[in-house]
Amino acid sequence: MDCREFRRQYSAYRDGHDPALAADMDDHMEACPECAAYDHAIRTGVDALRGETLLPSPDFMARLAARIASGEVVPEPVPPRVSPVVATLAAALFVMLVGVTALKDLIVSPTPVAAEVPPFVVAEPRLLAGVPFVTFQHIGEPEPPARP
Repeated sequence: MDCREFRRQYSAYRDGHDPALAADMDDHMEACPECAAYDHAIRTGVDALRGETLLPSPDFMARLAARIASGEVVPEPVPPRVSPVVATLAAALFVMLVGVTALKDLIVSPTPVAAEVPPFVVAEPRLLAGVPFVTFQHIGEPEPPARP
């Protein structure tokens, strides 16, 4: 048996229905530390998932039957109220945030500044002789813009 066959047959081995397969798998794990580690990892994971079987206390069924027979309605648990200290701190934090936001707008109010836009020179497109390509690159010095 090789490692590939071991992994292919592993589920059937874990089911434990074929003693001959179990013997072959055990022999392979004795010879192959990688497959033995694989088996150990799977066994450890399965054991962790199974955990211990939880059993109810001996008088559980009697108490359950008595409670059902009594017809007692168990009220829904009420969520705990917020303590006054926490509510006060939350309100103070809210007031501080509103105040800081208002002060920021008063202190750092932007004043509009007229921006001067520099002249924008657009080169004239030129067709270069002999080359089928149009360029927008200006050749020579740009002319200054006309002043009104």
